[in-house]
Amino acid sequence: MTKQGPDKEHMRMLEALAVVSSLAFMAVFDFLLAYFGGNWLDAYLQTGSHLMRSICIALAVISLCMTYYNLIQKSILSREQDEKDEQ
Repeated sequence: MTKQGPDKEHMRMLEALAVVSSLAFMAVFDFLLAYFGGNWLDAYLQTGSHLMRSICIALAVISLCMTYYNLIQKSILSREQDEKDEQ
């Protein structure tokens, strides 16, 4: 009986599951950190107008969008490389 390692498709599915679960955690953590960090900065700098909270939340949104963009680019490049390897 020979041991057979996991195939590429199985590994790709496990990697996708890990990435999706980490992105969900990252989204929640980023927004909570931005909200409470922005409140702390508003109190520390005495802006009082929720300016820092708005800036922090905007940065969290940009960070999340860039992460999704990079993930999609990585996925596309990975599939193209797999197709080239098969030929």
